[in-house]
Amino acid sequence: MPRIGHSMTEGTLVAWRVEPGARVRAGEVVLVIETDKAEVEVESPADGVLAPPRVSPSEVAPVGAVLGWVLGPGDSAPAAGAAGPTSPAAAAAVPGATAGPEATPRRVRASPRARRLAQERGLDLTRLAGTGPDGLVTETDVERAAQEPAGAPDLFAGRRVAERRRLEPLRRTSARRTTEAWTHVPHIVQMIDVEVTQLEALRREWKRAGGPRAGITLNDAIVKAAALALAERPELNAAVDGDELVRFAEVNAGIAVETPRGLVVPVVPRADGLTLLELSLERRRLAEKARAGGLAPAEIGTSTFTVSNLGGFGIRAGTPVLNPPEAVLVFVGAAEDRAVVRDGALAIRPLVTLSIAYDHRVADGAHAARATARIRELLEEPAPLLAGLEPSA
Repeated sequence: MPRIGHSMTEGTLVAWRVEPGARVRAGEVVLVIETDKAEVEVESPADGVLAPPRVSPSEVAPVGAVLGWVLGPGDSAPAAGAAGPTSPAAAAAVPGATAGPEATPRRVRASPRARRLAQERGLDLTRLAGTGPDGLVTETDVERAAQEPAGAPDLFAGRRVAERRRLEPLRRTSARRTTEAWTHVPHIVQMIDVEVTQLEALRREWKRAGGPRAGITLNDAIVKAAALALAERPELNAAVDGDELVRFAEVNAGIAVETPRGLVVPVVPRADGLTLLELSLERRRLAEKARAGGLAPAEIGTSTFTVSNLGGFGIRAGTPVLNPPEAVLVFVGAAEDRAVVRDGALAIRPLVTLSIAYDHRVADGAHAARATARIRELLEEPAPLLAGLEPSA
């Protein structure tokens, strides 16, 4: 199981693309894994024959676990639990595999028939004792469990449980990382109202004109504004590593995208150096790939700040949780007409509330407030955001 991103600790095997016994060539895709961020194709590191796999689809394995073997002439796959192949020519299926107890996949071993039957009968395989080789759960084990009389009801916190379901990789990682962030990173959240009259007028003009600019969104402008603000204040484009403050060389924007698998954060590198149109086009490309589950490893996991937008659900403000090691997260609320006072008179203007979370170890309140105010300034007077955006673009 390869490591895709510094935070990855385990992966789920989605599918084998090659049948056992088939010949494969180095660089040929042999399997697909799912990480906490995306589905990733894994290539064979060598020419040979694919042995029967060690890990089946839907099973979870830790980083470094052996998923299968590619065998050379005269080689045979090692027995379960063996340290390696029977000859040096038998290459590990993925780079980064390690021997030792920590490389043993943490999973329920069950035959395909047993898995299908357990799903049909609504049985949890983790609660069954396998009688097959090496504790394998067999079809007979599932049949026996299905015929046993129901015992005491499953309770949690004093309430009857309707169903237990293992969290999907994205949900598991999100639960772990938000818990770590909430426990170990001292948050401050600043909320600020931003008038977007000029930006909304520009967007209407671009939509009427058509062309690539018609797809530029308010969220694109917010990403650009945040990137410029952090570029101007490099002490915030940073993270804490022990007793050290680590400043990043680039301002990489993470953009939260809702997908059928959960929330994914693809990354736009060097967002401060892109024109608004270039940023918008890249954001659209990455969002499509994220929803299709096709993000490459280089397109995730390297953001230095994140923008998350729930305005489409009518949410005005929130208290976002940072995504470590990032020190800044911009939560975007709904763009809506509100009553405001301008020049002593009541007026109606389009406003957006930004709720910006900062790592208090990186920025105190005053440093954060300067960045927050700069983001508002760029959005209300957007000329710097439009640099390089020709009228005929």
